[in-house]
Amino acid sequence: MRLAFAIPWRDRGSWLFEHLPEGYTGDLLFAAPEPNADLTPRASKLPPYLAEFFCLLGRGYKLAHYDVVFAWELRCTLAVLLLRRLQRTRTPVIVVGPILKGAARTLLPLIRPLLADATKIVCFSSAERDAYAELLKLPAERFVFFPTPWAAPSDVPEPTEGGFALALGQSNRDYATLFRAVEGLVIPVTVVAADDTPFGGVPPPPNVTVHFNTDHHTTNALIASATLHLIPLHPTGFSSGQTVLLRAMAAKKACIVSRIPGVTDYIDENQTAVLVPPHDEGALRDALTQLWEDTQERQRLGENAARAAQERFGFAGFVKHLLELIL
Repeated sequence: MRLAFAIPWRDRGSWLFEHLPEGYTGDLLFAAPEPNADLTPRASKLPPYLAEFFCLLGRGYKLAHYDVVFAWELRCTLAVLLLRRLQRTRTPVIVVGPILKGAARTLLPLIRPLLADATKIVCFSSAERDAYAELLKLPAERFVFFPTPWAAPSDVPEPTEGGFALALGQSNRDYATLFRAVEGLVIPVTVVAADDTPFGGVPPPPNVTVHFNTDHHTTNALIASATLHLIPLHPTGFSSGQTVLLRAMAAKKACIVSRIPGVTDYIDENQTAVLVPPHDEGALRDALTQLWEDTQERQRLGENAARAAQERFGFAGFVKHLLELIL
């Protein structure tokens, strides 16, 4: 069986082929402009979704050459489904990890007809699986929940204790609550984000060091050397925080996470991570100070987390689940 994996990132996705069983072959279809490609200037001036579509179209991909196409994330998915209609092929498309938030919700009248062509829609949280069926007005059996896969890259440093708490990430982060929670503490905190939007206008206190857009190696080094990880999140109906959580778990790190739908699918409470109510600076402060002072508890949580990351969230199991959808 010949499969296609349409993904929105360059130079990623090769892990998919490492776990395909005998009898399956596959190709990567990139829905993103390549550096110095002739298509890049034109694509970059197009509205979202159309840029990815013209990238796929310009590369001459023929969906009919494949038995099944797996399309990652919403923008890439819509590009693939547009291309499917243009090419008038009946090749099944399985959607993986769409997130309906922000501008996507305002475009639902345009998105629904395209997503109706999808054979299955894989959600990365049980909350999304249940909510998206109603939001898109599609049959509930069309939606399935598989956890986001993760495995530590080979270049990740060995875990150490660097003497700081790390808060990493941008999407749906509630750093305003974090800043209020840690103000006045002697615990050093490092925050890594794309910009200061998640700060909510609250300035970082003196014990917080902020880095924007760290490179791959710096980020991996921070993850490995943090004493523990903090993932403060706003309560929403879409999944967020799980990729950073899995990276920390794989690095044997104890984590304190906001209890919101989606990320809780990945946590065995008080066994693989500590959960606190969202927007509760007092609970976050208490959890941080207690865990910071308890080395044995951090080690216990970290070891449990690393075991869960390997056994429950590995690539091999994820690919196996995907293939079960086409049998």
